[in-house]
Amino acid sequence: MKYYYQIEGKLRNNIGDVLQGMVAKAFLPAKAFVVDRETLADIDNNEQSLLIANGWYMHSYDKFPPPSNVAPVYISVHIAQSALLLNKKVREHFKNYAPIGCRDKKTLNLFLSWGIPAYYSGCLTITTSSRQSVANNAAGEILLVDGVDHPIPEEVKNKLEILLGKSFTRVTHDPPAPEGDFLNYAERSEKHMENLLKRYCNAAMVVTTKIHCALPCLGMGANVMVVHPNPADPRLATVREFINITSYQEVLEAKKINVPTVKQKKLLQRKKFLENIVAISVAKGENILINPDSLQFKFLKLRSVLLAKVYKLALLIIYRIGISRQRLNQVYGFDHKVVTRLEKSIS
Repeated sequence: MKYYYQIEGKLRNNIGDVLQGMVAKAFLPAKAFVVDRETLADIDNNEQSLLIANGWYMHSYDKFPPPSNVAPVYISVHIAQSALLLNKKVREHFKNYAPIGCRDKKTLNLFLSWGIPAYYSGCLTITTSSRQSVANNAAGEILLVDGVDHPIPEEVKNKLEILLGKSFTRVTHDPPAPEGDFLNYAERSEKHMENLLKRYCNAAMVVTTKIHCALPCLGMGANVMVVHPNPADPRLATVREFINITSYQEVLEAKKINVPTVKQKKLLQRKKFLENIVAISVAKGENILINPDSLQFKFLKLRSVLLAKVYKLALLIIYRIGISRQRLNQVYGFDHKVVTRLEKSIS
């Protein structure tokens, strides 16, 4: 059997996409292959394979799904554009490999409303292991990790430096040297991410706006503080599960700063949950939740199946009584024929 992990290879504008592949790689045998998440249909179709299929889906749908010889373990999935599921072939593919582990509630609701069994998994990046002894000492540097697309405003940075009593060293989550062929890019960017993880472990503190900086820091046990203009942003839910997020406004108004406490019990429970699913699936050669062999996983599958039926029925009822029809048409491609066909599938 061949083993694969995936990173995004089209825009190459976020090192967090590389990290998501690296944490999957850690569960696989040493000779695992990296593939571009944008071209999964091009995976070799001559040998039985397993793909840990976590991450952000996706810029283009032209080369999705992967071929039938590939057993994908869908966990920590985020669907960026609901249009992906408008394709019946794609929906049938996900149903065949369900239940789908979802990184966020928006993605979870989308799958369930299509009648595709799914569950909330959180993000696999919290399974990131520490690269060395975590320093967390006052002598280390304080890293400010953001990106060129959403930099922390200078006034917020300056106030944080005053409150924490130390100047920051700025680190970007934009990949280095994104040009060149995919395999060379993957090798370069994984080495770069590896160096960043070591640096996070050595830092006195990491202050960040980036989800895929905060979560690996939590997994490794590095001191981390998450700041954001809108802490209630749904995309941050997978971070808020373990640590409170400080708003820019709170920083600007603060006279002193209290570094948020990590909810260690929740963190360890989520890590163990994810590690069990992925490790057992790799050993078995398919998603363990398709044919679960423990009470915990059997219950998780049953709950996912029942919720998919309930959400699908609720969505059709909402449509029939005329609530948010324009929005439902946009997200689910609903019209009278589609709704009638879905109703028949339920009955």
